[in-house]
Amino acid sequence: MLDPKELDYQSLGFHAGLEVHHQIKTKRKLFCNCKPEMVKSTTEPDYRFERYFRPVLGEMGDYDPGMLIEYEKGYRCIYHAFEDVDCIYEQDEMPPYWPDEEAILKGYELAHWFDMSAMVDEIIFARKQYLDGSITTGFQRTTIVARDGYTYVNDKKMGITNLTIEEDAARRIKTENYGRTVYYNLDRLGIPLVEVITDHRDCDNPKDLLKLAEIIGLTLRLSGIGRRGIGSARQDVNISIAGGDRVELKGVQDLSLFQKWCSHECLRQDMLIKIAQMLKDRDFDINEVEHTYFELTDKFKAAKIPDDFIVMGIRLPKLDGILGLEIQPKKDFIQDIFEKTALITGLLMKNMFSSDEMNLNSLRKQHKNATDNFFFSNMTKELDKEIKLALNVKNGDAYALVLGSQKWCIHGLKKIIERIKIAPNGVPQETRRALLDGNSEFLRVIHGKDRLYPDTDTPIIDMDMDKVYALKEKVGKRPWEIENEYCEKYGLTFEQLKQLIRTNRLKDFEKLMENGFNPKLVYKILEETLKALQREGIEINKISFENIKEVIKGAQQELYDNSVIPKILKEKVKSSEKSVQQILSDLDIIKIGENELEKMFTDALDEYNKNQLKKNKIKLKEQLFVDLNKQYKINQITGILMRKIKRAHSGKNMNEFVRKHLEDK
Repeated sequence: MLDPKELDYQSLGFHAGLEVHHQIKTKRKLFCNCKPEMVKSTTEPDYRFERYFRPVLGEMGDYDPGMLIEYEKGYRCIYHAFEDVDCIYEQDEMPPYWPDEEAILKGYELAHWFDMSAMVDEIIFARKQYLDGSITTGFQRTTIVARDGYTYVNDKKMGITNLTIEEDAARRIKTENYGRTVYYNLDRLGIPLVEVITDHRDCDNPKDLLKLAEIIGLTLRLSGIGRRGIGSARQDVNISIAGGDRVELKGVQDLSLFQKWCSHECLRQDMLIKIAQMLKDRDFDINEVEHTYFELTDKFKAAKIPDDFIVMGIRLPKLDGILGLEIQPKKDFIQDIFEKTALITGLLMKNMFSSDEMNLNSLRKQHKNATDNFFFSNMTKELDKEIKLALNVKNGDAYALVLGSQKWCIHGLKKIIERIKIAPNGVPQETRRALLDGNSEFLRVIHGKDRLYPDTDTPIIDMDMDKVYALKEKVGKRPWEIENEYCEKYGLTFEQLKQLIRTNRLKDFEKLMENGFNPKLVYKILEETLKALQREGIEINKISFENIKEVIKGAQQELYDNSVIPKILKEKVKSSEKSVQQILSDLDIIKIGENELEKMFTDALDEYNKNQLKKNKIKLKEQLFVDLNKQYKINQITGILMRKIKRAHSGKNMNEFVRKHLEDK
């Protein structure tokens, strides 16, 4: 089995870049005056309509190969529209309004955060073709705002090649008819979106890539230009290794899976390169792979086949043993081919089979849904021999079978052959969907330059560059600058810093640190205590900054133990006017004098000794503490004492108090 942990990214020649998409906080959509808001998924649409799409010629008079594949899928797209957030622009029944200036200026503002040196002085919108139905026009309007910027990751300079402004796509909500009918909500369509594209040459390992994504996300959060909420941010990852090619992973949402996706893609590309070499060693010739399809339905007389379905097959010369090779954990080469075939043609995975899957240990037979496969339950050794004879399969050859309507079967076998014919090239340029298990599946051929052409509906906009450069004044400390300063000055980790930025509490932290407070205590209250109270249902929005400052000040002055802080904050929610001293009095937490404290210590020591006697761990006549159990004893007595004094003193002070008094005895 392939092991991602054994990968050496440096020797593989790993390189990766990001395309980070983030919605911009504006008052209107990019090309109309509708509200940039999304409706609840349960909301009934005000009206519906449907569309089919076809490709158009690019600026140079050629069709983009990726668009031809999209057209081949033959999607029927049904749209749900909502009058509160959609208009006839979203239906493609009117030209665009003048582009939203607020969105464009916020794009320039973000460009300053990345120190981008080439700000465009003219906004020129282009059309980028999309035939998956996510945009009703069949194209997305997009414009470059700036080029050539950078950010820092672990003291390494990472290039930002382009920053663009574009309209967001519609939300896919469900599919029907074997994925051929797709439903979309139009609420998201047209919301302004910023795209940040990094230079893939600068990132050579997944750890840096993960942090790069985090740094860009934190920059967007600090700039304040981005919208928040589910679906407001997405990122795609472009990965390549030496000898491979650029592959785009779509839908890379969960940052915790970043490194897993990278490692699994590296394994896939490495295996595809090895398969290409194996085919070369076998003198594989793509001209030997013929588009000759055989109907084999009569071989499956004992099986239950729907009336309108047939079985068809093809011979795959010199591919015996290669189709079953594992290219990603628990996924073989033929599954990758079948996934592409299924997406384009509508054939079901359970209705496809290869000769390598006669092996009982084949990977697809280990899947949970293996019993659903038509061929797994019907193929026998005798039937295998009959099919090989019918297809003229020679020693070293393989074959593939499909079940479906004649149209789908022919289309499916055609796609299998097309994929086999590019196998000698190694890694094809593809856009792939990232899956939760770390693997990926084919989505479309990677788009090329031919999908772009000028937008004739939107005029060229001359920008006031004085206004653009003045936006630099809004730029504050960048995440990598804050990391260098705060981690050294306050001892914070990068994870803690991320949390402060994401919860918008960084400024509160900075103000509190101006008072000389303990940074660990301040962080704990802002990011742990307040969250814990919120989980209890406490309305923490009623706790003001001054309330927090007052409570931390009391803890710093050791008026009470830190463990009392949540109780005090709860009381502040009930009555913010109450002083900390009043709350302590109400909670019966009162400073105890030295004499009373010593008496309580004696009581705590007696209680400890009784507890130990009951546990039969020590005897009263033996020495009460030795080096091995001294700290344990101190901690136990401190705990008893803290309960008796209701935590009116800090735990640290009481621990020292107990230690000193035990040594004096």
